[in-house]
Amino acid sequence: MTASARAQTSTDRRLVATMVVATVACVYPGFLVGAVSVQVSDDFGVTAGHYGWAMSTYFLAATATSIFGGRLVQRIGPRRQLTGCLLLTIVSQSLIAAAAQSFLTMVLLLAVCGAVNALNQTAVNLALTTARLPRLGLAIALKQSGMPSAAMVSGAAVPVLALTLGWRSTFVLGVMLALVALVLVQLFVDLGSIETLRSARPASSRRALGWSLVGGSFLAFAAGGLTSWTVASGVDAGLSEGFAGWMLSLGAAFGIGWRLFWGVRTDAMNTRPYSMAAGLAALGSIGTLGLAYGSAGLHIASTFLAFGAGWAWPVFTNFGIMRANGDAAGSASGVTQMGIYLGVFAGPLTTGWMIDEHGFGAMWLLVGTCMLIGAALTFWIREEF
Repeated sequence: MTASARAQTSTDRRLVATMVVATVACVYPGFLVGAVSVQVSDDFGVTAGHYGWAMSTYFLAATATSIFGGRLVQRIGPRRQLTGCLLLTIVSQSLIAAAAQSFLTMVLLLAVCGAVNALNQTAVNLALTTARLPRLGLAIALKQSGMPSAAMVSGAAVPVLALTLGWRSTFVLGVMLALVALVLVQLFVDLGSIETLRSARPASSRRALGWSLVGGSFLAFAAGGLTSWTVASGVDAGLSEGFAGWMLSLGAAFGIGWRLFWGVRTDAMNTRPYSMAAGLAALGSIGTLGLAYGSAGLHIASTFLAFGAGWAWPVFTNFGIMRANGDAAGSASGVTQMGIYLGVFAGPLTTGWMIDEHGFGAMWLLVGTCMLIGAALTFWIREEF
């Protein structure tokens, strides 16, 4: 390898690492609010159904701003958008930790965090695509590992911080993560050619993007339920609060491993990305349905299967979308990400009501069914990507 090739490889690695940290920093509040649900509910005196609104508001705000974020990043470029997103999440999480004295205040600040995450995701997608990385599939897998990494950190924050220093300290950790990401963005993300981005148009048809939005919403509904209620469901099944938090963390770590496993192979695979996504989602639904039985031992085993297979599908859907749309990946992924946020918005709200009315068993049956529907729709449009 020549000196210039080694330098380019080093640059690419720094960029991918920066995108992973930025992803973790902005999505962390969305996962954290589910991980600390027991502590925050006790503090503010709210039921699971009402608490579902807090988690849903985060993703409702993301749903409302996703398409706008995709269009905006095509006009101002990834670096500027990433910088603004990280500054906003720093301010929002600082206010939650220091000034949220009512449940309503916390919900409103979480909405800001949700909008920021939507804008951040489109910026990350465009930054990776325009970098012309030789192994885009692996880069996407690493970036997608940022989301289960955020869940892993939030799960570990329960026994380490929430149960010792209080749940507010977990948002202070979020501020620190965002500060690190902000520094990395300034160091390793170039401004790029704004004119090239502004003139780019998605190659995927509106029909393809629309059905991807719908299929993704069902899959994200299931993923949202999984991350939101794994801890509380584990406690209901007989696990301690601390152990249930560690199970969320370990399950997320297992999900990261699966994403990286497939990411290493994605670029060389001949199978259509959406076919792989559908197959993994169908397998993950088996683990999700296993959580419905309320057994502590089965809960542990099902958590690993649900997080492993049930969380690997975004590697392939994102790879298909970004590879097909090139310099317009920001605007294209803004459309499809809207479906993801819509599903995750509906997830905590609907599942919280299901828990209040019918218990965790019925809730997990609903989540598993939605994952199967999403897998079927994704397989149906496999030829489009």
